[in-house]
Amino acid sequence: MLFTIAAALTPILMFAGFRSYLNAQDSLADRRNELIEIADRAIDEIEQILSTVDTLQQIYLPNVVDGECRGVFETLSPRIPQLSNVAAFDADGEVTCTALGEASGQVAQPAAFAEVKAGATTVRTDAFFGPRSQTWLFSVLRRVEDENGEFAGAVAFPLKTDQLVRTIRLTNLPEDVELALSDGDGQVFGSARLVGVSRDWIAESTGDEDGVLFVSNTERMGSLDIVVRSIVDDRMYAIISRPSPGLFSEFTLEPIESVGIPLLSFTLALIAAWLAVDGLVLKWLARLRRLALIYGEGHYNFRIGNEFENAPDEISDFAYSFDRMANRISERDASLRAAIATRDAAVKEIHHRVKNNLQIVASFLNLQRRQVADPAAREVISAARHRIDALSIVHQTLYQHERLETVHMQPFLEALLSHLAGALGMDETGVRIDSEIDEIDRPADDAIPIALFILEAVTNATKYAFDEDGGVITVRLYEDGDDIVLDVIDDGAGADFEEEADSSSTGLGSRLMSAFAKQLRGKIDITSKPGEGFHVELRMPSDPPKKKTTNF
Repeated sequence: MLFTIAAALTPILMFAGFRSYLNAQDSLADRRNELIEIADRAIDEIEQILSTVDTLQQIYLPNVVDGECRGVFETLSPRIPQLSNVAAFDADGEVTCTALGEASGQVAQPAAFAEVKAGATTVRTDAFFGPRSQTWLFSVLRRVEDENGEFAGAVAFPLKTDQLVRTIRLTNLPEDVELALSDGDGQVFGSARLVGVSRDWIAESTGDEDGVLFVSNTERMGSLDIVVRSIVDDRMYAIISRPSPGLFSEFTLEPIESVGIPLLSFTLALIAAWLAVDGLVLKWLARLRRLALIYGEGHYNFRIGNEFENAPDEISDFAYSFDRMANRISERDASLRAAIATRDAAVKEIHHRVKNNLQIVASFLNLQRRQVADPAAREVISAARHRIDALSIVHQTLYQHERLETVHMQPFLEALLSHLAGALGMDETGVRIDSEIDEIDRPADDAIPIALFILEAVTNATKYAFDEDGGVITVRLYEDGDDIVLDVIDDGAGADFEEEADSSSTGLGSRLMSAFAKQLRGKIDITSKPGEGFHVELRMPSDPPKKKTTNF
């Protein structure tokens, strides 16, 4: 309904808006042309002054080059009252002659000087503050060449901006019109209304011989019509301003008549339709949306009560169906939560019992070890007991962890290393374990092979790396890009790794570490040199393997 009314009234509004746009364009053109017509005589004055300066500069160029700056200035200043100085510069921009003060210093407009040096015959500069005259100036630079046609410097005739503005104000202007000058950066000179204009206005007006009309709102003067017109070389611009027409002028009353009345009718019709649609549909749809958000956040116990009692029948039926659906989801959700809690309790109990059974097996092995006299056999039994103890720690960590599917590696590995330090008697041998474990979670299926890999690496280091003075074993686990890296580093005696690898490749520890690395989809890198310790690196992918599913 709302869209039907809007669609019916839109063509009328579009026609009125198009008509208002055309009228506004005509009004803007009339206002611009009036200001341009007023300013033409003033701009002609500026152009005549600049043309005169170009001619006189060309005539007196030899005199200025010969150092007669003061004499030329005294000759020309009565004829050109805007002239501020006469100066000459050598090829490096150093002042060689000036009508004011001593001949010293550099050219005040290096960018314009560079253009002359590059080959331009005459360059009219942007406004700059004259170091000798202590006033704002526009300058005209002319190229000087030697007898071989090579660049030899330039002469400059700077013109006072305030005198230029005074010249254009001598024309017969209406009282509400003001003329001023601007440089290419938008800095305005000789205006009581404006300090500057936008560089975008300057860019838009550049190259437009007729000028462009802008409307600006100022705090002190209110709304102003401003025409920006390029005078010459796109370095000097005339700024013509006049207060914009008032609120009840023909420029505003006509758009109000052509657009305002249809727009008012359009708005009133939409408001009436909106109130009708909102009372019948939108209010209830908003309540349904809030209800859906509540259920979407999992609050299935929320009930609508009598909230939709006065709603239309279709919306009321939908809301109560929504409520019944949420009630059934809540019941099923409670059943699933209870089943998950039962499963978690059972799994934790399994881990607990496995841990207890492994401790019993470890105790049996410890008793058996005491009855065995052969040192080699005792060492084998001790190694087996260490591995079973590591498995026991894994299961203990799993049933103590809130999430059964993952293991937080920092407390898990620190507990494992603490056990190994005691089990291997490191306090008596002078060996210390340092750990640098980042906050990393790994799937529970990875915890056992990681723990056993560390067990084998630390056990080997404890047995073979150190002499009676002991040493330090460092275990690090950290992320490196898309990989997780496990380092076991000792500062022991080290070995020639190639020879060591050939002689010990058939050892059980090495084979177990290779098997654990394969299970973790990892790669082992072992480096060692005599006297530089032993470094075992296991690099494994950080993303867990995808579980295979079977479709029956």
